Amino acid sequence: MSAASGSYDRTMTRIAAALVVLASAATARADVKTVKAAQVAIDVPAGWKVEVKDDTLRGESKDKDLALLAWTIDSADVAAAQKKLEGELYSAVASLKWTKPTTAKVHGLAVTYVDGSGHAVGGDVDIKAAIVGPTGTKKSLLVVMAVAHAKADAHKTEVRALFDSAKPAK
Repeated sequence: MSAASGSYDRTMTRIAAALVVLASAATARADVKTVKAAQVAIDVPAGWKVEVKDDTLRGESKDKDLALLAWTIDSADVAAAQKKLEGELYSAVASLKWTKPTTAKVHGLAVTYVDGSGHAVGGDVDIKAAIVGPTGTKKSLLVVMAVAHAKADAHKTEVRALFDSAKPAK
């Protein structure tokens, strides 16, 4: 082995070790929250203030820019979930408009994503929602995040990571 290839191997080993440390640190900074009625767990960033009850989850980000709500619903039907969500948001958000839903699989669970926008007392607001399930309980979890439109881009990665963390509870 030449000195150059030995140096390259050591450098690559250091990079790999640093990536492992960074990955574990990122994972360690999340708190797993479980909504028992739906049997779904999500990773909430450390420092967020979150209250969990049997069938609901409610909280906010550390900087209070993001509001988080999640509750158990009986169906994964998008139209029914949107209607329920509109009912919950009716007094706080006016002129709600929704994008076309998209679907995916996350940790073996079906997920439907719906984005919306509207107007609240403080200004325009973006709504991000995910219908996770149905799970083994035959229920789904409706996870909703609201953020001021002006701050949405700054939190895009955080919102996606939270939605992508949804998994069956153990």
